[in-house]
Amino acid sequence: MLKVGLTGGIGAGKSTALLIFESLGVPVYKADDRAKWLINNQPEIIQALSNQFGKEIYINGQINAAHLSNIVFKDSEKLKILNGIVHPEVANDFGNWCALQNADYIVKEAAILIESKAYLGLDKIILVTSDKEERIKRIMVRDGVSEQDVLQRMRNQMSDEQKIPFADYIIENDLKNSLVEQIKKIHFDLKSGL
Repeated sequence: MLKVGLTGGIGAGKSTALLIFESLGVPVYKADDRAKWLINNQPEIIQALSNQFGKEIYINGQINAAHLSNIVFKDSEKLKILNGIVHPEVANDFGNWCALQNADYIVKEAAILIESKAYLGLDKIILVTSDKEERIKRIMVRDGVSEQDVLQRMRNQMSDEQKIPFADYIIENDLKNSLVEQIKKIHFDLKSGL
């Protein structure tokens, strides 16, 4: 079974691309969603985050995501601490999930797949790219945040130009190229390469 990573900058359209792969019958692992679940449900992570960032990081047993984001996106050292706690647990969770799959290939979606070095355990990498201004607009609408907040988050991720050398496939999420057609082409290429 091929393990394929799907990544791209914030607001690039990873979730939309993932839905298309899912509609083609491909098992998908949403690393960011699983990380959120683990942060709220795994006692070891809850304890480690509380120790590092204070007990107020949780409200009624749920992570105070806005408070945590406010801490880590303004301090790269604290972001490293957060990632050091969460990423190993997500990697274990992904390994357990893969063991249950029976498909030609699976797709693991993660915003910081390359930055976290999670790409090293994968066979192929797909990068979703999109115009920076369009990405900013999408995130402002989706998350109800300011342009400044979006730019701060973007500074904590590698640029598309930095990610391109790692990519086996690039999906251009723009108004010129059909996402569905680009993904179908990749899908058939991955299946035929087995």
